[in-house]
Amino acid sequence: MSKTKKIMLIIALLFLNIVEQAASVITATIPGMAKTFSNVSLTNVEMLTTIVSMFVTVFVLVSGVIVKKIGQKQTALLGITIAAVSSIIPAFSNSYIIVLISRGVLGIGIGLANPLAISLIGTFFQGDERARLMGWRSAIAGVGTSLMTYLAGQLLKISWHASYLVYLLFVPAVILFVIFVPSPEKEGYIEEQTETKEDGQKSVKIQKSKPLLIALMFLMFMAMVSFMILAVKLPTFLVQNKIGTASQSATAWSIHNLAGLLGGMCFGYLYKHLKGYLLPMGLALVGIGFVMIGFSKTMTIIYLLNILTGFAASNVTPYIFNRISEVALPQNAPFYTSLALVGSNFGSFISPYAGSLIGKTGKLAIINAGVILLVLAIITTVTAFRRMRLAQQD
Repeated sequence: MSKTKKIMLIIALLFLNIVEQAASVITATIPGMAKTFSNVSLTNVEMLTTIVSMFVTVFVLVSGVIVKKIGQKQTALLGITIAAVSSIIPAFSNSYIIVLISRGVLGIGIGLANPLAISLIGTFFQGDERARLMGWRSAIAGVGTSLMTYLAGQLLKISWHASYLVYLLFVPAVILFVIFVPSPEKEGYIEEQTETKEDGQKSVKIQKSKPLLIALMFLMFMAMVSFMILAVKLPTFLVQNKIGTASQSATAWSIHNLAGLLGGMCFGYLYKHLKGYLLPMGLALVGIGFVMIGFSKTMTIIYLLNILTGFAASNVTPYIFNRISEVALPQNAPFYTSLALVGSNFGSFISPYAGSLIGKTGKLAIINAGVILLVLAIITTVTAFRRMRLAQQD
């Protein structure tokens, strides 16, 4: 593959990741839609933003099945095309039912494309380069969401319908994908990597990889539950302890996410030097940060700790997806990636309930979430140490 083709392949794959969090970029349209759909309850209007997630969760699982039928590129292309068409329908409709259906279909498209946006990086790239791109993927998804949210806000000055035109950004994603992403099955990438993983002396045996993949999916679920407890409980914590306001908690979470963008960009470098120890270090730093936030008395300290937790947390998710790409055979990677995404989404969904379960106050919930992360850090440290010892023996 020439250097130019490789660069365009990387751009096309990274651009595909703008679909990841695209459902939330038009939340600012709710008041305008509520006026247009005056005969519909506010709760049902708000559901126009959340119904997408429900369909995403279901079709993330369906994606792996469809991949086996029509292939990885075709499934990703089908998903992004469905998303591109359905996403702009609300720009031209005043029917609540039509808008609702289109948002559900958008969820179908995102659900089909999202696992491939991650697993295709693992299919086309290996080693440190794959790790670097996994970090970039996470950062690009965040930047893309921020950019689309900003553009939607600017278009909102015209009308709430116009805000939905921000989804036209899906169109260049489709074009780039069609032109520059080869079919892994037809070009032989899958066969080549399968042979390497089955015959290579240092490869992980297929029968031994399934327990590890299941453990990674469970880890994704537990990590996401714990991470989101901070987002959910921070406003309550600040108000209950008279440290700050709900508005300041939003600022703190924005700082957390901005630090996450930097962390994602640094993931490849950190993974190259820390390897298996990056995961436990990330979990430990977030856990320590959460515990310290729980005992903090000033907003300045909380802002600084959110820089730490955001940076560290942004290295956990790329590590898990990168590890899945290392262990799973290329043709099975989309399925296991889908399961990890389901774990991530479900973890985010139940985080308010989990927070209430592990702490009666916002302070206790945040501290206990930190303790859970520290326990996970200890477990993954032991696992990383054993893995390194086995590698040395080989």
